[in-house]
Amino acid sequence: MLEKMTSAANEFVDKLPKTLTRVGAALLVLAVGYVLLRLGRRLLKRIFIRYRQKHGSNTRGDTVQYLTTSLFNVVMYFAIVLTALSTLGVDVASLIALAGFSGFALAFGCQTLIKDIISGMFLWFEGSCNVGDIVTVAGQTGRIENVALRTTTLRAVNGSVYVIPNGEIRTVMNMTSDYRCAVVDVTVAHGQDYEKALDVLRQAMRRANEEFDYISEDPVVKGYISMDRGAATCRIECFCSVDKCWELERGIRLRALTALAEAGIKP
Repeated sequence: MLEKMTSAANEFVDKLPKTLTRVGAALLVLAVGYVLLRLGRRLLKRIFIRYRQKHGSNTRGDTVQYLTTSLFNVVMYFAIVLTALSTLGVDVASLIALAGFSGFALAFGCQTLIKDIISGMFLWFEGSCNVGDIVTVAGQTGRIENVALRTTTLRAVNGSVYVIPNGEIRTVMNMTSDYRCAVVDVTVAHGQDYEKALDVLRQAMRRANEEFDYISEDPVVKGYISMDRGAATCRIECFCSVDKCWELERGIRLRALTALAEAGIKP
């Protein structure tokens, strides 16, 4: 027993310098890989900055930047880990072959992950939503802040951040496609002069066009669209840019209610 322990200790001492050398080389590989990763990210950032300076900023370019950076990170992490393992003496070829052999088994366990990545690539290629767009996806509404290979990040109006797996995005309602229609419904209580109410609203909307410099036409008073036991509902519509839609709706609602109150009409 003593001879075996002595033999094992001597063998450990003999292999110690080689082992330490491999560990040091692996740490060096990790350090160099980290530096290359940082440099690659900076290079990509400069490339896209020059692209924006040449072609102007657009949401499609921002989306490509986020996805390219995400893909670059995955490839670099994979390469760094494999190189470090090879330096430590691990048979990387056998490891890759084993991974390929067990790929079918892993595929069943990683179906959700694979679905998220593939969905993210289709979102990018089809251009259905880009960074900066205001969208409703997976029941959440907000502005897209980041599109990665696996997830899409939304920031809601109240500041909340939603990280949605791309595989859960079935239907995209994009509210940043060219223009949007501001829609405001105003009620007029029964027993009032309905025609007078429409005239008051039309006059108020003509004045609103002069006050809002970001609309090119008067808000249109469409007329009464519904009624219930307490009031009739009149609809007002106006086309505008997407980022001004909610502001315009608030402005129309305030001016409509103010005009009705001044005319003695109960909403």
